Parts: sequence; structure tokens; C-alpha cells
Amino acid sequence: MEWYDELLRFADTPIVRLNRAVALGEADGAPAGLAALAAIDNVVPRHSAVAAYLHEKNDDLKAAADLYAHAARNAPNLAERDYQTRQAARLNQLPTQR
Repeated sequence: MEWYDELLRFADTPIVRLNRAVALGEADGAPAGLAALAAIDNVVPRHSAVAAYLHEKNDDLKAAADLYAHAARNAPNLAERDYQTRQAARLNQLPTQR
């Protein structure tokens, strides 16, 4: 996390903050990443994709599937759209949504 904190001192941008939220979610758990993500405007590119990933990591699979679908609708290119669509479909096919 120190590297992202250092990077923020030089380039405090929404994308750096978004990447830091992912790293925080990996290092300290999904709730910490989601808390950091809450401070970032949801119009930042890939915000929904990050939110989906962190919700999935937090076992909120229904929210994650919905967010992956939202990310697919807002994807900037076909490859990302297809990936996010597959992620949503994967979660929607699970027998139980927690």
C-alpha cells in the first residue's frame, strides 16, 4: 500500500485511487477496498468493474453480477464488454446467490 500512497502524492488521480482500492481490497480485504472505492466518483472509468470484483471477493455475488453487467454495458471496447459479460453470466449461473 505504501507504493500507492507514494504515487498519490505525485499523481492524485481518480485512476490511481481506483487502483489503490483494488490493492487495498487484496491486502486488507474486500470491505477495506469497498470503503476506499466509495470515496471515488462512480463515473470514473471501470468503477463498476472494480466494484463488481470487490463485491465478488466479499461474497456479495448478486451485487457483483449486477455490477459486472453494468460494467459490460459501459465497457470502452468489445474485449472488455465480453469479459464483463462472461463474469456476470458466471455468477448468475451459480446455484445460490449469497
